[in-house]
Amino acid sequence: MVTIQTATGPIDTADLGFTLMHEHVRVGWGPMFQQYPSMFPKDKDLAQAVERLKAAKAAGVTTIVDLTPIDLGRDVTLIADAARLSGMQIIVPTGFYYSIPFGFFIRDAKDMTDLMVRDITEGVDTTGIRANVIKCATETEMHAVNEKVLRASAQAHRQTGVPICTHTHPASRTGLDQQRVFKDEGCDLGRIVIGHSDDSDDIGYLETIIQNGSYCGMDRFGLSQPRTSEQRAEMVAKLVEKGYADRITLSHDSCCCFHWAPEEMLKSFAPNWRMTHIPQDIVPMLRGYGVSDANITQMTTGNPRRLFEMNQPY
Repeated sequence: MVTIQTATGPIDTADLGFTLMHEHVRVGWGPMFQQYPSMFPKDKDLAQAVERLKAAKAAGVTTIVDLTPIDLGRDVTLIADAARLSGMQIIVPTGFYYSIPFGFFIRDAKDMTDLMVRDITEGVDTTGIRANVIKCATETEMHAVNEKVLRASAQAHRQTGVPICTHTHPASRTGLDQQRVFKDEGCDLGRIVIGHSDDSDDIGYLETIIQNGSYCGMDRFGLSQPRTSEQRAEMVAKLVEKGYADRITLSHDSCCCFHWAPEEMLKSFAPNWRMTHIPQDIVPMLRGYGVSDANITQMTTGNPRRLFEMNQPY
């Protein structure tokens, strides 16, 4: 048993339960939140987040890992209030997206590392709310600045021991680029989730990620592009059949509040992009593909717990 940090304080990993490893309470463009706060009333966002988190909790979800990076409008006080009012355990992130972090563009990578370590060991700014996961991202290619961010993330990971969960572009196989950098930085790839792996239809690519030691984050259930939920579930079943249930995590990458698009557009484009989709729809679908309850529990409970129990620096 290991104690880890959540938005509302420490918990024992034995209490993580059914965990969604890649979700968001609120995503948006940080400068808009800063410059036009009246356009994004926090009380409205909080009420919507609480409603959706309560629905996920009622469906059987115990914990979500929020992976909103610093530069996508992360608000740890909003996350903490949503956790407190909904009863959902929420793990708070630190880290950066794949866009250039201009605040650190000409600074040493150590400045990024130090910021992430401080978020984890002391708390975000003056809130006292401590992060317990690092988010980093690579899109269609890894350019020099992106590699700088990944290396800073790797160093923060090694100094704190908290897991890394990533965003990738599977069609470009950038998960393997990330693994190369992490390995070069001395990371244990078994402490890292290579995200959005279920966007890929290339089982060989996914097997390589797993055989290199990392987890495949099958974490875009509910998005119909580039693959349907049925196709994503079928790929999970194929990987489980090959003996990889202990290297898969499940999630949606969904947002309680998503300010990149109008709410009505989201309802039309992705009606199942919600935190209840896996427990209510995908778990029965996986059973239909022959995945045992033991393997479902491994992916939704055992694997997240094991990731967070390796919560020591090295």
